[in-house]
Amino acid sequence: MNNRVVVRSLVTPEGCLVAMDDGMIQWRPTDGTNKRAKLDAIATVMLVLKGPSSRIEIAVVGDSNGGVTLLSLPNLELVDKFTTEGGIVRSMCTVSASETSFLAATQGGQVWMVGAHVPNRRIKLFTHNGPITSMRLNQSIIHIQSGWDRANYSMDGNQTTRFDGMKPFEEKAQQRANRRAKIMESEQRRSNKPQPLMLDLPVVA
Repeated sequence: MNNRVVVRSLVTPEGCLVAMDDGMIQWRPTDGTNKRAKLDAIATVMLVLKGPSSRIEIAVVGDSNGGVTLLSLPNLELVDKFTTEGGIVRSMCTVSASETSFLAATQGGQVWMVGAHVPNRRIKLFTHNGPITSMRLNQSIIHIQSGWDRANYSMDGNQTTRFDGMKPFEEKAQQRANRRAKIMESEQRRSNKPQPLMLDLPVVA
């Protein structure tokens, strides 16, 4: 009995890449035979790359052990594998369309560049102060999302801008607290005023 659970999936015009909770990866092409491969850890993020023929040729898989694995498509043969530090790989992106190097961000907020032509096959660029849930590279600026927070970094790790996504919610919460305090103060002042004498009224049967 097959008890595998799908944990990640990536749908493309040429097929669907599916990751299971036991480390199994399956390529289900639109035309052709399904292929499988087994990773050492559970896949946490996936992307695919087109080759010179404009067809999808490479799958890039980040996993729960901090690994980044390159698999050929459609056969799912191992092309290369890299390791990072900082825990689970939470997000990835390519450095450029013409290179086979990648940015990988981890649960611990570390951003790594990995690739066959990267010195020592990996370089840590910087550490953000929280898990990075999404990331993209645009004109040498790394745009990251960390929960409600957004930030931009240069490739040398300098933070250029930051937006605290929780700040508008905190400001509204403070405004609501201020309104409640004013209402309570008004009610307190009204209760402290002397009350008019109320005479007993006859009961009408």
